[in-house]
Amino acid sequence: MLNSQQPPEDSISSSASTFRTMNGSKLSTEKDRRSKMEMYLDILRAIGSGAEKPTHIMYKANLSWVVMRGFLENLKGQGLVVESVEDGRSTLHLSNRGYELLNQFLVVREYFVKIE
Repeated sequence: MLNSQQPPEDSISSSASTFRTMNGSKLSTEKDRRSKMEMYLDILRAIGSGAEKPTHIMYKANLSWVVMRGFLENLKGQGLVVESVEDGRSTLHLSNRGYELLNQFLVVREYFVKIE
């Protein structure tokens, strides 16, 4: 027999991930997925901050290998990232266009942070 003061266990576990504040905003227990643009920005930031090797970029951008490779191919195709191979090792750098785009993203992000 269940104690009348305790809710059933399944109601506790299912409601834990859906808590919201009074105004409807999410609490920190819920995880938001990143948009593709945020993932591109994370890769650009990782490379711009000095990560040159693909695995270092992957860890700094918090992406899986397969996802990161696809995004890098797109960035290279758009001329934002340049890949060079020396002694069989691949290193990646931002092009001038890549730096310009990264700086524009950071300015826009600062603008929105000020709004909040």
